[in-house]
Amino acid sequence: MKVWFLLAVALAVAAVACGGDGDDVVTPEPVGTGPAIFTSGAFSSGGAIPIEFTCDGNNAAPPLNWRRVPVGTQSLALTMDDRDADGYVHWVMYNIPPESMGLGADTDPEEVLDDGSLQGVNSRGEIGYTGPCPPSGEHRYRFRLYALDAAVDLEAGATLAEVEAAIADHVLALSELVGTYSRSSTSPGASG
Repeated sequence: MKVWFLLAVALAVAAVACGGDGDDVVTPEPVGTGPAIFTSGAFSSGGAIPIEFTCDGNNAAPPLNWRRVPVGTQSLALTMDDRDADGYVHWVMYNIPPESMGLGADTDPEEVLDDGSLQGVNSRGEIGYTGPCPPSGEHRYRFRLYALDAAVDLEAGATLAEVEAAIADHVLALSELVGTYSRSSTSPGASG
């Protein structure tokens, strides 16, 4: 009888120790079979990009989030271009770890980020992000997230054309997010 009592107490203690209130339990996001879910905490798809992420503000990179990357994803690539300025390139990033869940606001303009992600050259000839800076009128900015079946075999500082050529045969899925931005005709320094 004493053995059964001790066994019952031990099982109860084990159950309580393994339980908890659930606040500290992290449930992994399921891996997808199609394009990743791609969003920004700063703007909705089709919505206006806030001024702080443009040349009229801090020119900081916006926060981007993704989840449910496809099964077999070995790396991610990210690009941003202006669809209304002959594809002006605002951002090129590749070899992003597939387990990452996104990028925080104001990603450093470094060639190699702490997680091993590499950044390429934008149309200004600079590494990293450069924000929307169109002439007058509304422009559409396309963020593209590529799920790849291999790492990109390029050094940091590659151009968009080089990255697109390197990933052409490795795209498992593509997700897009579009933001808009417009400036008044009196805004100086328009580029794209």
